[in-house]
Amino acid sequence: MKVFLVGADGFLGRHIARALLAAGHAIVPAVRQVRQPGEVEADFTRLQQAELINAMRGCEVLINCAGLFRETASARFDAVHIDGPRALYQAAVAAGVRRGVLISALGAAPHAVTAYWRSKAAGEAVLHESGLPATVIRPSLVYGEDGASTRWFVRLAQGPLALLPARRSRVQPMHVDDLAQGVVAALSDASTQGQTLAAAGPQTLDMAQYLQQLRGRGRCRVVSVGPALCNVAARVAQHWPGSLLTPESLAMLAEGNVAADAEPFARLVGRPLRQAADFVSAAARWQARIGLARCSLQAGLALVWLGTAVVSLWLFPVAGSNQLLAACHVPPPWFALMRIGAAVLDAALGVLTLLAPGRRLWQGQIALIAVYSVIVALCLPEFLVHPFGPLLKNAGLLGALFALLILEEN
Repeated sequence: MKVFLVGADGFLGRHIARALLAAGHAIVPAVRQVRQPGEVEADFTRLQQAELINAMRGCEVLINCAGLFRETASARFDAVHIDGPRALYQAAVAAGVRRGVLISALGAAPHAVTAYWRSKAAGEAVLHESGLPATVIRPSLVYGEDGASTRWFVRLAQGPLALLPARRSRVQPMHVDDLAQGVVAALSDASTQGQTLAAAGPQTLDMAQYLQQLRGRGRCRVVSVGPALCNVAARVAQHWPGSLLTPESLAMLAEGNVAADAEPFARLVGRPLRQAADFVSAAARWQARIGLARCSLQAGLALVWLGTAVVSLWLFPVAGSNQLLAACHVPPPWFALMRIGAAVLDAALGVLTLLAPGRRLWQGQIALIAVYSVIVALCLPEFLVHPFGPLLKNAGLLGALFALLILEEN
């Protein structure tokens, strides 16, 4: 068949595209931003219906796996899950497409607890109202090594402690290759037309059990966090670009994600579904540990820079700062400028460590700490033999920065 695949460059779309091609189908990849020859633009915020109709001519099937997990200023649930798909399905009918397949979400319902699930249910209704013969597939939590949520969960599982909400809700994780295989099989199975199929894995696990399966060897130590603290953390984390922890994702995690009957979709796959213990390769586990170590180093360095800025500006006595500057042969008229300027520089380095990490930043911090250390060693040699080791601890910071530089290059 010739398949018009919307969201072909997304996490699910990439795997479905590979499975389609492996099964001998041809695809027309529709993406939000065209980057390669043969791709068709399908930005749901500004669809050109006439162009879509022309691009879909000759296609027998439309698969829509475009989705939005969290809203941003430029992308809203209604645009991606409802309004854009409505125009897409109208174009498909006009182009003579004979069938539509929508990758929705397990938990989609008109009165669900989150706007994400409610918009997914509304998108399903739009497909059914379009007149296009349709199959709706609702995946549970999907594992794939190139998925953003997967990387987050695998890293969490590799750490010394995993913080989880006290309420342990259940999930049925499914490997993305199994999902893609089932989607492709549904195209040639007439019985799936008009059906809504739950796509879920063979095991029902709570989140702590799932993390243990992802970890493999060793015990995943879980610390339960109360709802009040979870809500505060989610409200703070949602302001971080690309954060997967938001009040909505926390509500979905608490609700759970278990299928009432996943057997019909499992039969489509045609082989036993992969168990969660078999999801993660040894290489992926090592990659997750490296990523976790990198994040820990960044967070520690950022805390040092930001903490130093706060101490210099507001906590350490000004007279004490001036005494140290005088020992370093700084002229008195420059005291305030040097104290405030150094604190602002420290704060800027802390922010950049969190938001814009990179090779040049690590090199700059290495150079700055080395210069600081030499000046202090020459002008304040007593710090070399201080019992708290204020200057010797710079060796640890330099070691952390060299480690980040090595990880950046590899």
